[in-house]
Amino acid sequence: MSASNILAVVYTDGLAADKYLAGWGYALRAAGLSVAGLVQLNTFERDPGKCDMAIEELFSGTVLQLSEDRGKGSSGCRLDRSILTQAAGLLLSALEQRPDILVLNKFGKVEAEGEGLRDALAKAVELGVPIVVGVPFRNLDQWRLFVGDMAEEYPVDSPRIRDWLAARSLLRDCEREAGDAAHAPSSH
Repeated sequence: MSASNILAVVYTDGLAADKYLAGWGYALRAAGLSVAGLVQLNTFERDPGKCDMAIEELFSGTVLQLSEDRGKGSSGCRLDRSILTQAAGLLLSALEQRPDILVLNKFGKVEAEGEGLRDALAKAVELGVPIVVGVPFRNLDQWRLFVGDMAEEYPVDSPRIRDWLAARSLLRDCEREAGDAAHAPSSH
């Protein structure tokens, strides 16, 4: 068993990864664990003219609109970096309470560029809080430069994710909820 306290959930399908990580975050919280983190709320339809990318900070339950609607004629959304900064502040406050786990939906482009949620990730490492973070395959090299050899990596559908959580006594009674919410694979 590895002693790594960081788990990267590597993916290519962002919508599936968002649902999977949100499912675990909600299930762990419903099981009574203290969970900090950000999960993406995907309520939009695939319409390039619409822009409704929101996130929920799991410790406080605060929902933030993460995207700027650039109006008609624009293609896609634009990340509102001031809201990402606000989300990072919420995470740092939550980490002061020493949660049981930190769940982050994405080590995204902003983090790959050296900004965003990197300070919150570093603070969680400093405090010894286990971290589960989604890492898009396109950002995997930057992720590896950031964490070095401190993280384990599994694809989003790997049953080893459950093993990683169990090894840190984080599953408790949440397996059913996670399976329902995230369609997580069942144990064998």
